[in-house]
Amino acid sequence: MRVISWNMGMASESRAKPGLHEQAWHYLLGLGPDLALVQEALPPSWVRTEGTLIHGPIKQWGSAVFSPRYPLERVRLPERSNLRAFGSYLAFALASLPDGSDALAASVHARHGTATRAQLGDLRVEDTKRPSARSVQANDAIFFGLQEVVGDRYIVAGDWNTARKQGSESRDRVGTEFFERARERGWYDCVRERLGDQELQTWFGPGEIKQDDHVFCDAGLGSVAGQPSVAEQAAAGLGLSLHAPLVLDFDLEPIAMTSLDIDAGADDAPERSASDVDASPLASE
Repeated sequence: MRVISWNMGMASESRAKPGLHEQAWHYLLGLGPDLALVQEALPPSWVRTEGTLIHGPIKQWGSAVFSPRYPLERVRLPERSNLRAFGSYLAFALASLPDGSDALAASVHARHGTATRAQLGDLRVEDTKRPSARSVQANDAIFFGLQEVVGDRYIVAGDWNTARKQGSESRDRVGTEFFERARERGWYDCVRERLGDQELQTWFGPGEIKQDDHVFCDAGLGSVAGQPSVAEQAAAGLGLSLHAPLVLDFDLEPIAMTSLDIDAGADDAPERSASDVDASPLASE
């Protein structure tokens, strides 16, 4: 299962060149995603013929969950969820994964800056603010809001506008506290857990931050997560966005394969009656 997180850059005026965003979508499809969580996107109409697309109302750009292969269902947030205040900066879908499980897929665009009162909702500042931060940031409010809805199976990815390394000791400390808190609450960081202190460059714009795009998942999916990579050409070569796609492959065994005894040789395979065949999990497919 290939998961891709990408801020596609439509918020930047430099991306307004005709045809550039359509090229970005073609590039995304060329990477072969099973599940794509995108931000700053304005999906062309033809994308809907390539798979299932879930997003909120988009006027200029927004976040979306897209899959060329997996069934996706729209997720309705609880009425009192503070995440409602973020509008189309967030997108949610229930994805049917090949192992037979359902996972919440959330595409996150956490704008840089302090969370508004509406974005905090019922969250208390003293519980939400990082110790070294001056105020509750938008990504803090999103993190705690997601805690209430992710459940046991989830993939949460996007542009979080934070990193462990931000160019100064004080800023590094604030960034690190975000990820330490996520780890304490059981979120598996698909880059950190594989590469340790090394960050992958997904941001190719100005500033000290290299990686502000991150993929988190539950521990079960984390146990089958592979080596992360970045499709740098999208940003550094083609200029499709100031962000480059973050690519994760998960070694998730399809449920159909669990019903096949692939190790049994033809001579050793037991005889099967017609009733055995009718009872096979594959019979209805």
